[in-house]
Amino acid sequence: MISECSCKEKVGDVESMITVVRVFEPHITVHDVPFEKIVCDNKNGNKLYIEFDDKNEIRYKIDFENYNGLRVTAEDCARWNIIPEVPYYGMMYEIVNSDWISQLKDNSKYTDPETRRYRHIMDNMHHYIIGLGDYYVEIISKGYKLEKLTTT
Repeated sequence: MISECSCKEKVGDVESMITVVRVFEPHITVHDVPFEKIVCDNKNGNKLYIEFDDKNEIRYKIDFENYNGLRVTAEDCARWNIIPEVPYYGMMYEIVNSDWISQLKDNSKYTDPETRRYRHIMDNMHHYIIGLGDYYVEIISKGYKLEKLTTT
C-alpha cells in the first residue's frame, strides 16, 4: 500500500463522497489487454485467484485468502468509475469502510439471533478492486498474496 485518497462517486446527476481508497502495488500497471484468468475453486477449498499481465508483459498471480464475495462488471456497466479519480496507478485498490462489506454483514442470516454466531465470518475483510481491461473485478477477502509468474 502506498497511498490513500478520497474519491467521488457519481450516480446520475448526484455526486457524493465515497470512502478512502488505498492503492496497492503502485509499481505494477495492469496491461490494457491483460489476458486475465479468473479461477474460483470451491471444490478444493475456498480458493480464488487471478492471473494477469502487466504493461511489460510480466505475468502475475494474485491469490485471495478466504474470499466471501466476487463481482465482475463490464466497465461500461459499472455504476461508478474509481480508477480515473485515483492519483496513483497501481495493480489494485481497496475501498475502506465498504458499503458492500456492510451489506454482507447486515445480511439477515448474520443478524438473526439463531445464526448470529456466523457474523465473525466477515471480520477483517477487505474490499479489493482490480481493473482488467474492460472489466472491474471486486473481491471481498481477508487478504491477498502476489506472485510473479514470468519475467522479461
